[in-house]
Amino acid sequence: MSDNDFMGLLFPDAIKKIEIREIMPCTVEVNGIKFIAQADKTLDEVLPVLFLVIPNAKYSEKIGALTYKKDERIVTIFSSGRISMTHVKDRLLADRLLEDLKGLINRSYIHLKTHGSPEPTIVELKRNLSAMKLYEKLPKTDCKKCGEQSCFGFAAKLFLGEKLPQNCPQLATPKNADLKKNLEKLLTPIKL
Repeated sequence: MSDNDFMGLLFPDAIKKIEIREIMPCTVEVNGIKFIAQADKTLDEVLPVLFLVIPNAKYSEKIGALTYKKDERIVTIFSSGRISMTHVKDRLLADRLLEDLKGLINRSYIHLKTHGSPEPTIVELKRNLSAMKLYEKLPKTDCKKCGEQSCFGFAAKLFLGEKLPQNCPQLATPKNADLKKNLEKLLTPIKL
């Protein structure tokens, strides 16, 4: 029995396949592509979990879409199961990225089925997150060891998903362990 078969037995809501439906030239990546794919299931119930798992995700219940930036790629996942991705080198990479995304979505389904839907207050807390709120949780030493000119600059990069809490050497000290833990909880309330 394959892992996919086993996953399907335990979690029938799991995605079995994501299929690329359309490939277009990418306007950013020279000789690259952007594509639209379709999952074999709707994703509406798992989008809030993905929102809480992916650090820089933006989620709109109204339009049923979650968008985030991963490396240079912009990924959008719609509740209908439609997925778009930009800035991809070629079809081979697109297939690998979709397989990775399928794994993330399926792990999110497992979390949803074992822990239930996320609390609306946690979703709202992340939705209201800002660079200023992240800055308030930093040591505010402006040491520049992270490569930014100030802690607020670092907070802005954290908010955009361009930096991680571990990129701040001040947060690695035992004195600031609680600050780091609180930042990580704000950015990714659910760990898979």
